[in-house]
Amino acid sequence: MERSNNIFQSKYNEYKQILEDLQTKIIELGHDKDEHTIVLKTLKDAEPTRKCYRMIGGALVESDVQTSLPILETKKENIEGTINKMKETLIQTAQEFEKWKKENKIQVVRN
Repeated sequence: MERSNNIFQSKYNEYKQILEDLQTKIIELGHDKDEHTIVLKTLKDAEPTRKCYRMIGGALVESDVQTSLPILETKKENIEGTINKMKETLIQTAQEFEKWKKENKIQVVRN
């Protein structure tokens, strides 16, 4: 019986960790998306030939606004897509977790 409890506890902890990791990553990507939005808003009012700099893999690269805008917009769209997929995964995992808890009659005991 003790071994069975350890297996259930392990599986429970695994689900909780997955859900927590997904939430953390969604929040982190949300901040990245917000930063991209601010930069895009700023650059749209700038002259297209104005110099600007972007970080690419840890290196600062000089460019101009007209070249950087489409790249930043694409990156923002990709981040939004990733956030949406991660939210779907979060919901699906939470539903699986609830189903697993019901099937195994898991009750959370708090001290």
